Amino acid sequence: MDMLLNKLFEKVSDNKLSRIKYRVKRLKNINGVQHAVIVDIKDENSEFLVAISVLVDKNKFRIL
Repeated sequence: MDMLLNKLFEKVSDNKLSRIKYRVKRLKNINGVQHAVIVDIKDENSEFLVAISVLVDKNKFRIL
């Protein structure tokens, strides 16, 4: 799971102009389930907590 740190992800959307790029800041374990704290590349102050299974889902995010 450490290989996900500092990877870039892009949120998949129909509108190709508004695809937001995120960077994995750190990993977190909550009740035995791995989560990733991601930040928007343009706004480093806002953090989101997402399950690893959501990040690797090709319908929601794409690895750059």
